[in-house]
Amino acid sequence: MAVTQSELDGFHQFASKRIGMGQPAITFDELVMEWESLRDRDGINAAIREGLADAEARRHRPAGAVLEELRQKYRLSPE
Repeated sequence: MAVTQSELDGFHQFASKRIGMGQPAITFDELVMEWESLRDRDGINAAIREGLADAEARRHRPAGAVLEELRQKYRLSPE
């Protein structure tokens, strides 16, 4: 996967802050993993907020109805 300039800039900013906080030493690999975790968390939180907004606005279907539709579509037994 190619890295964009924006991602590189974001990592540099994160790494500079993280290293300058005076916390215990960290390896480069650990630093990358921490950055990816924080970056992924933002996306996950955005998806959760979107799902909650959909549920609040009643833009959802009951799980049972979806499962029944899939059972019929793929000719699966009820249990």
